[in-house]
Amino acid sequence: MNDLKLHDAPCRTIALVSGKGGSGKTMIASTMTTILDSLGYRTLLVDGDLGTAGLTYYMGLNTVSNISVGLTNLTQEEYHYDFSMIERVVQDMNNFERSKFLGVGDHRRYLKNGGDFYESHSLSVTFENLIEYGSNLYDFIIVDCRGGIDRESLAVCSAVDDIIIVAETDTTSFQATQYLVDTLYDNELSSKLSGFFVNKVFDDPSTIARSGTASFKSQYLSSVPFDLDATKSFLVGELPNINSMFATQIWHGLFKLYPSLIRSPSRRQLSFNDFRGLSLRDDDSLIGGMILSFSSLMLGFYLFYTNQLGYSPFKEFDTVIILMLMLLATFSGMEPTRKAMGRVFSLYKRLIVRVFSGK
Repeated sequence: MNDLKLHDAPCRTIALVSGKGGSGKTMIASTMTTILDSLGYRTLLVDGDLGTAGLTYYMGLNTVSNISVGLTNLTQEEYHYDFSMIERVVQDMNNFERSKFLGVGDHRRYLKNGGDFYESHSLSVTFENLIEYGSNLYDFIIVDCRGGIDRESLAVCSAVDDIIIVAETDTTSFQATQYLVDTLYDNELSSKLSGFFVNKVFDDPSTIARSGTASFKSQYLSSVPFDLDATKSFLVGELPNINSMFATQIWHGLFKLYPSLIRSPSRRQLSFNDFRGLSLRDDDSLIGGMILSFSSLMLGFYLFYTNQLGYSPFKEFDTVIILMLMLLATFSGMEPTRKAMGRVFSLYKRLIVRVFSGK
């Protein structure tokens, strides 16, 4: 990429960290990139987990064509200050207009030579030079770090502007995140703590949101629901839909963190009360379920009042209504039907708004 970035604001560099593995950082990092790209920001997404290369393998399924090159090519001393090598290993991403990806490359070679690598401090040098290179080309650089805290993650955190924590609601994650924060304090990196997401939420997250603000020494950004559709997307190497409830919550977190750069999403942010008894369905499914329930209610009222008043012109018509109620009850229990109904309703709603607003 030789084009300069489109915006005048300084490049923001972000490290996503978590107290333990499996927190969902990878999905949040990739979704953040999707959102920023849709808003017109050039974004470089970097896999900073040289141990497992989880983001690299995830993106390699459908989004990136070559995952054999990456950071491991840059850690060799002869390439520390060779920006042309960075350009050769940064990859295009399918369905992204402005953003690029830098994977791990051959992480097995890195693990094999890990001892010498740490002694030479080459990882810190690599990230410092990467950020220097990218600061004139990208609006955002997002680094997905390894779960937990180690020398790799500390090297990344030392080089970036902002550190974002991804925590879960369970006690183990909370304690691990506290240890991570303490380690960042011990390494004089606490000033970079910018906020935290609570991920995989399916109940009221208000307790961890409040206690996390004090324990994690940073602001609460957003709670991200446990979303089955997003999880399915991850398993097959697809990126979550930008209009999903999952992505919307992440978007609200970005807006809170960078209000002067990120516009507010069109969909509202879930409140703490919304998470109480939260269904794993998305918005379309919820709308479709309400439409089916309302239809059943209206048919039931009609059947009740016509029989109460003794006015039923055709007995066969009552039978048809009963059959329709049975079908509606069946469809109400089918997720694909609810989602299809909700999508049709949302489509007509947008069409009507567009017609009457003249847009």
